[in-house]
Amino acid sequence: MQTIHRLSELESNYAIPHHRSLLLVSGNDAKTFLHGQLTVDVVHLEAGQVRRTGHCDPKGKSWSVNLITPVDDALLITGCKVGVDASHAQFKKFGVFSKITLNDATNDYASYFISGAQAELAVASVMGALPEQPMTSSNSDAGICVRLDLPQNGLLVLCHNNQIDALNQALAQAQITQYTPEVLDAILIRAGVPEITRPELVGEFVPQMVNLQALNGIDFKKGCYMGQEVVARTRYLGRNKRAAFIFRVDEPIEDIASKQLEKQLGEHWRGGGTILNAATLGDESWILAVLSNDTTTEDVFRLAENPASQLIPVDLPYTLEQ
Repeated sequence: MQTIHRLSELESNYAIPHHRSLLLVSGNDAKTFLHGQLTVDVVHLEAGQVRRTGHCDPKGKSWSVNLITPVDDALLITGCKVGVDASHAQFKKFGVFSKITLNDATNDYASYFISGAQAELAVASVMGALPEQPMTSSNSDAGICVRLDLPQNGLLVLCHNNQIDALNQALAQAQITQYTPEVLDAILIRAGVPEITRPELVGEFVPQMVNLQALNGIDFKKGCYMGQEVVARTRYLGRNKRAAFIFRVDEPIEDIASKQLEKQLGEHWRGGGTILNAATLGDESWILAVLSNDTTTEDVFRLAENPASQLIPVDLPYTLEQ
């Protein structure tokens, strides 16, 4: 696998193997149970439809931000390990009186991000027909494909273990470059996609603080679910004071996710927010940070441990809605 120095160096066709956790929720009560847990309407989720969704505690703070889509007679929840594991633990608690089965299917699949027409042809030779519209999915014996809603058009491919060799061979025959996982981390940050990737951030942010409403990840009229009252008040009473913003640093910074953000206030610096996600490439680093939602491009931020490094604000690829 190759790495790159900057996102601007991405080839037109590539694949990125990476880790995604997969949780299958099945049973007679699966839809109604998840409808009462997640921020989107699960009851009316149709075959082939994909949604971003949050899972909150009773105080409206996010345990996780994941994707959900129907797969055969189950509902698939997929995302980073920390978030999916946090939700899985809570589903076990709240699902004891519901007719549901929770199946951790992570080890049954390998995950890839695929971009480019030639790369998709290679994938289709193994996975079958691919989804055409953003946030739709296809399902075959070889696995599941999701066309994501990123500015960088691409597929999330969840390939069943028994087809991994065939998929890697198809990619190799098509001479598709495979990049290291941190490249996908940077792509997701550049797209403004939030994930709860560190245990200390589980239960810290109302979904709107990580821009989930701007990614069609909250249905405000769906009725009750865990944390719904707080999420609704945050919207209708204008109580959300934070949002996620993107920064680029034109140098590689090790262990950047653990750094402290500071904001310049006159001649002084004060704590300025929380790094939600971060990625480091060969010559640049990317940050998605939760800041005051009145932050502008005129505000100056720095890393407390790397004060000479310039944090360059990058426009979000979507419009924030309160």
